[in-house]
Amino acid sequence: MTHTMIIYYSLTGNTKYIAEKIREKTGGDVFEIETVRTYPPEYSVLTEEAKRELQTADLPALKKNPPDMSSYDLILVGGPVWWYTVPTPVMSFLRQADFAGKKVSAFCTHEGGIGKFFPHFKGQAKNAVVLEGLDLYKPRQARKGEVDKALDSWLSRLPGK
Repeated sequence: MTHTMIIYYSLTGNTKYIAEKIREKTGGDVFEIETVRTYPPEYSVLTEEAKRELQTADLPALKKNPPDMSSYDLILVGGPVWWYTVPTPVMSFLRQADFAGKKVSAFCTHEGGIGKFFPHFKGQAKNAVVLEGLDLYKPRQARKGEVDKALDSWLSRLPGK
């Protein structure tokens, strides 16, 4: 069985929900990406802040450095889609992380479209062997069993699963 690390950022709980389901299915270890500064709860203010961070490349500071990933065979990294790309807290994590030839796959949650999330993730995942990713539309509102079915299908296609 593959030794799996699940790394995620979640603002509203959707991506955390998926990360926990993945942990249940894989027995993997979990690392949460947390920002030093709390994002504003008002949606319009949050989206403008995220847009500013993307435009200026002024990425948020993180509370913790990336974990030691040397003992993991598979690393799964997740986050919500912000402005049709990788959220800035995950970008900040990716700037610090070196996957050193590890097999890495991304997962994302969204409410309308994924835009360039996966190609942008691949371009920022230093030294990773990037595998097929998974996007989930409104996962906590999906019909019963849909999320599990999508996760099982995706995980079955990843090495060692």
